[in-house]
Parts: sequence; C-alpha cells; structure tokens
Amino acid sequence: MIGQVVRELIPLTEPLGFVWLCLLVVAAWLWVKRSRRLAVFLFGIAAFLSVVGCTRIPGDLVAALERPFVIENLETVPVADAVVTLGGAVRPSKYEAFGLDLREGADRVVMALELARRGKAKNLVLGGAVYTVNGRTHIEADMTKQWLETWGLTNAPIYSLGGCANTHDEAVRVAALLKEKGWQRVILVTSAYHMKRARATFQTAGVPVICVPCDFQTEVSVETGNEPVLIPIPRPGGFQKVSLFLHEQIGWLTYRMRGWIKPSSLSPSPPVA
Repeated sequence: MIGQVVRELIPLTEPLGFVWLCLLVVAAWLWVKRSRRLAVFLFGIAAFLSVVGCTRIPGDLVAALERPFVIENLETVPVADAVVTLGGAVRPSKYEAFGLDLREGADRVVMALELARRGKAKNLVLGGAVYTVNGRTHIEADMTKQWLETWGLTNAPIYSLGGCANTHDEAVRVAALLKEKGWQRVILVTSAYHMKRARATFQTAGVPVICVPCDFQTEVSVETGNEPVLIPIPRPGGFQKVSLFLHEQIGWLTYRMRGWIKPSSLSPSPPVA
C-alpha cells in the first residue's frame, strides 16, 4: 500500500503534476486569506487538470473516432489497385540511418507493407510532408521510398506523392494518379483517429477508398495500461488524447469551410468485417 502511494506521488515531480500541486497550495492559502473567489477559480483549474489527466474521458473521445473503422481480420480487406499511406511516419534526422527518424505514425508504413505482402494491392503510394532543415529540403515520401527500396521490403512499385502540405494535398495528388494509371480504388491507410477526416477528404476529391486504420491510441486496440488512481494527479497522456481529438474536430470544420469535405460526395466505404 505504501509503495503504491509513493508511485502515485511520482507525477508530482513532473512539470504538470508540480503545477497542479502549486495551484492547490495557492488556492488553499487564498481560501484561508478569505480570497474565496480566486481560490475557487484556482481549485477549478486544478480540477480540470485532474479530469483531463486522470479520467477516461480523453480516451473515450478518441475511441469514438477510432471505433467505427476497426478491422478484426486483414484477410477480409478487398483487393484494390494501390495501398495509399498518408504521411506522419518519418521526419528528417541528422544522425539516424537513412537520415530519418521513425515517428509514432510509422505504424502506417508497417500496415501498408503488410497489405502489399498479403496481395491486397500491387502498388504502394506514399504521402507525407516537406521539411526544410538547414536550408535543405527533405520530402517525407521520398525518404521513406529510399528506405523501403534499399532494404527491399516490398516488391510492389512505390510511388511518391512528393511534398504535401496536408491530407487534402495528398487526396488531390492520389486523384491525379488514379486518372493517370486508370486505377479504380485504393486502400487508404492512416491513423485510426484520423480516418474519418481522411476518408471524407479522399471521397470529396473523387477517390474511392477502402479504409484500413492503424496507430490506435486507445483501448479500442491497444492495451493502454490505465489503472485506477488513488490521488488525482494529472498525467500528460490525457492531454495528448485531447489534443488529437481537438485537432481532428478543428480540421474537419476547416476542411468543410474550404470545400475540401463535401457531405454530398460522401458514401460508405465497402464493408469490411
């Protein structure tokens, strides 16, 4: 019991936990000094930090984005002309192999390679951002392509979409590739929490997609190791999930305003068990 309490107090040594503790101490001092309104305000901020950093609410918000796209068996994924994986998998690095650093979204590349290995598509299309480091331009898709080809990780032809600013850019360039190659539909691979906006953007651009998610952030797929807490000291994980959720909500509204997502062009993806 004592050991568990000690473990519960460790987050107080981290910036978020330390700020939370300071808020409580100052709020208590103000309450004693009868500055009740300010004390309640600070207590409220501390309570908000605890709700975001200690409860299931952030995870439930992200899980609501992930759950509709779950695929339990990859063998049920229909065959398409190409697997399209969106960017966010790598970024430039001075001292890493191939000059790239694998990010959390690297699951996207792994999923795309596995789908190609299973014969779900004969072509692999890579999206991604463009970076400028020390005056040099680095294109994520090109970096990833060099890595995959050097290691011989797939026999499928690999196409780079070049440097894309966002998901809309990737969708427009894939639409052009479909027209050029005569492809009919593609398998779209991206993080599960991003799939709703990505699917809508591609469909609006005229690209029929089969959605295959990866990079799950919640217990929908990943054992997050959440345990009941005795002391509601906020942890950073909840804030990361809230950030993902808000990013997708704001992104959806922005894309709607710009006409990059049009409800009239959306249709259900082919059913996948």
